[in-house]
Amino acid sequence: MTDTFQHEHLSIGFGCSSRACSDDIIRLIEAALDPIPPGTTIATLDRRASIGKIVASKLSLRLVLFPASALAGVAGITTHSSLALSKTRTANVAEASALASLGPSARLIVAQTKGRFCTCAVATLPIGVHS
Repeated sequence: MTDTFQHEHLSIGFGCSSRACSDDIIRLIEAALDPIPPGTTIATLDRRASIGKIVASKLSLRLVLFPASALAGVAGITTHSSLALSKTRTANVAEASALASLGPSARLIVAQTKGRFCTCAVATLPIGVHS
């Protein structure tokens, strides 16, 4: 669980296997960021759009989707997964999605956290920086 963040923009990135359900992802997100501030974005790989829409709807968040090619070039990820790289062609879906949704000034405030068949990470734009 995190403390209250003094940031204007937050984004939660998640990655998951095909065996994950929306409740797995929601539990992990709520463990990483509770409460979820209003205006927070959720982001993931475009091929996870179906589950992303369910999670975003249940948490009342705006969903942003990225192709693997866009995530592969994101700077600032801290956790590299050979499994993610072999499956998606990007070394970290959760961290890259969170960072990509906020742009190049974003930084991670919660590195990749693992849950049941899923991962999540949280990125921010510090106060005064706009995407």
